[in-house]
Amino acid sequence: MIDRIILSAVLSVTGYNGFFSDQPQTLPLTPWQLQVKAKEGSKSEVCKKKKKSKAVKDLCKRWGKHDA
Repeated sequence: MIDRIILSAVLSVTGYNGFFSDQPQTLPLTPWQLQVKAKEGSKSEVCKKKKKSKAVKDLCKRWGKHDA
């Protein structure tokens, strides 16, 4: 009888920790989301550069990346 109580307590604790873990489960990004994220990253990298041509400055202004 005691072994059943101990077993049920262990299973309850592990089940509770499995349902209510500290780390939230995140879904993988869709291909469209990955593409948008990559475009934003490349835009910000271009706008972060110190030396920019006039065309790049205009594009950064249009994109809203004012990292001058």
